[in-house]
Amino acid sequence: MQNGLNGKTFVIVGATSGIGTVLAKALSQEGANIVLIARDKVKLESIAKGLSQSVFTAQLDVSRDTVEQDLTDILENAKNSLSVESFNGGVYCSGVAPILPLRGLSSKIVDDVFRVNYTGAVLFTKIMASKAFRHKEMTSVVLISSVSAKKGEKGLGIYGASKAALGASARSFARELAPQGVRVNCVMPGWIDTEMNIANSQVATGIEDTMRKLHPLGLGTAQNVSDAILFLLSEKSSWITGTNMIVDGGFLA
Repeated sequence: MQNGLNGKTFVIVGATSGIGTVLAKALSQEGANIVLIARDKVKLESIAKGLSQSVFTAQLDVSRDTVEQDLTDILENAKNSLSVESFNGGVYCSGVAPILPLRGLSSKIVDDVFRVNYTGAVLFTKIMASKAFRHKEMTSVVLISSVSAKKGEKGLGIYGASKAALGASARSFARELAPQGVRVNCVMPGWIDTEMNIANSQVATGIEDTMRKLHPLGLGTAQNVSDAILFLLSEKSSWITGTNMIVDGGFLA
């Protein structure tokens, strides 16, 4: 319990992702209560069984048009279930990263990527910052960006754009929400060992070996990213907002 999160309550959207799962375990070990939200009910229940603190789980498809109302309803139910008045913070881990060349793109693909990577994160921030859910002292919102927002890679033009847009909005939201005690930050991972990246390495032959060579400290893990998120959720980062924290093993150095 090194980050002072014991007894606090946090929300993870995309809790069944590689980062989300590791983060849920880390928060539980810190003594925090957790709201786990994702599409896969079976995976959610499996993760929840391994946690020692109070947990609330809910299914949500962030690509749906009703995501704002759906998420609002979930958080209201979570407050009642966990007997809390508000949330100390939340993390948006949901994301898709199809590897496609420009010639393979369509307006639907662009819309689908932005709906999950950008729109969902923006609406999550809006809801977490609302009077109904933000903590009376301080709420920390962490959004998962990517080094692709700063450096182009073949086939990731739309993914990188969605993450760059997220970082730009986070900086504006940070200024807007500071008077309400809401901090907004992004974490920008390099190539890490998530299911999404493993799947991409099977589609794009040799990409993992290429990425390994581009990371001076080697490829990262979800734990590396989780450690950075825990810091941003904690009071140790109470004077940090509007930043994009790079966690990339030297990829952008």
